[in-house]
Amino acid sequence: MIKTDVKISGGGYVAEFRSDFGGNCYKLCHTESGAELLRTPKDDNELLSEIYLFGNPILFPPNRISGASFTFEGREYKFPMNEKATGCHIHGALYKTPFEIKELYSDSVVFYYRAKAGEYIGFPHDFRIERSYKADENGLTECVEVFNESEENMPFMLAFHTTMNVPFIPSSSGEDCYFYAPVGREHIRDDKYLPTLEYVGGRKREKELSSGEYKVYEGPLSAFYESLGNENRIIDKASGRELYYRASEEYKYRMLWRKDGAPYLVAEPQTAAIDCFHLEEPADKKGLIVIAPGKSRKLYTYFGIK
Repeated sequence: MIKTDVKISGGGYVAEFRSDFGGNCYKLCHTESGAELLRTPKDDNELLSEIYLFGNPILFPPNRISGASFTFEGREYKFPMNEKATGCHIHGALYKTPFEIKELYSDSVVFYYRAKAGEYIGFPHDFRIERSYKADENGLTECVEVFNESEENMPFMLAFHTTMNVPFIPSSSGEDCYFYAPVGREHIRDDKYLPTLEYVGGRKREKELSSGEYKVYEGPLSAFYESLGNENRIIDKASGRELYYRASEEYKYRMLWRKDGAPYLVAEPQTAAIDCFHLEEPADKKGLIVIAPGKSRKLYTYFGIK
C-alpha cells in the first residue's frame, strides 16, 4: 500500500495525504457507500511511474508554456524546459515538492510551502502557498491560499490533475458511469498541445457532456474546454450514486483526459487558458490572476458523494 503521513476524517469521509508530494490527497473514501473517489497508487513505484495520475496533484504553473518563458509587466519569467519534445515547460513542480504541516486536527489539515525569489523553478517572487483541507458531511473541501510576499505584482495560474476512479463504487462497472461537465467551446490544440486560437463547440460530445450523458468508457478523451458551470459529476446509473467535484468561479477552464481503457477520468479545473501569455488576447482576459504585493488569493474545490 502507498505510505501516507496524514489522515483525517469527518462526516463519513476519510482522506489520506502525502506532505512530501505537495500535500496531495492520495485516498478519499466515503464509508457508508464504500466509494473510493480518487485513484490511489499501490506503492511509491507505481506513483512515480504515473506521477500525475493519482490523487489531486497541484499544478503551478499549469499545463504548457511555449518556449518555457513569458513576459509579464516587462519582466521575463523563465522556467525549465522539462518537455523537450514540445519545447515547453509543463505543470511546474509543486506536485512533487515537500510541504510542511502547519496545522493538523482529526478532521482538517493545513500544508504549506514557502519560497524566496528564484528558489522555486526560477519563479522570481517570494511567495507562500497553503493547502487547507476539511472533511465533513459535505465531503472534502480544499482551500488553496497564495500569498505574494514580494514587492511586485505576481502572476498566478493554478490547476489540479485530479484523477477520479471510474467506477468509484467498487461493486459497479465503468460501463455504468456517465460524466457531467457543462462546457462551452473546445480550444483546439496543435501537435505540441498548445492552443491554435481555433475553437469548436455544439457537437455531440459537448451536448453529451453538458447533459450528463457522456459515457466515460466510450473511448479516449483529451480536450481543453471553457467551463460553463462550477460542478462536474460522474454518475453511476447502476448504484444511483454521483461523485461531484466542484470548483470556485476562478476556475474558468477544464482539461478533460482519459487514456483508452483506463479505469479513471482526469478532470482538471484550471484558472487560465493554456499558454495564456502567448495568446492574441491579453492574458487577463484569459483567466490570469494577479496578486498584489502583500496580498493573497483563496480558491476552493469540493469533493463528495450524492
